[in-house]
Amino acid sequence: MKVSRQKRAAWAKKLEALSEAAEKAQEDLLVGIYQAREDGLSQADVAYNIGGVSPTGIKAKEEKGREIYERRKGGSSTS
Repeated sequence: MKVSRQKRAAWAKKLEALSEAAEKAQEDLLVGIYQAREDGLSQADVAYNIGGVSPTGIKAKEEKGREIYERRKGGSSTS
């Protein structure tokens, strides 16, 4: 089955947008983990609410979330 260039280009644009949305959603989740931990939730609380994540893996996700959060808000904050 042959697909036209227009259809291929349209799908390329759509799939790229979906990929970008998925990446942003993943970053938003990491920022949410960071914010939940900052607000006092335990690693176990966060892992339970996300599902499929070990409490021991939350710390690394929290750090990535902090980095993304700092980058988004301008970066120059002291901890």
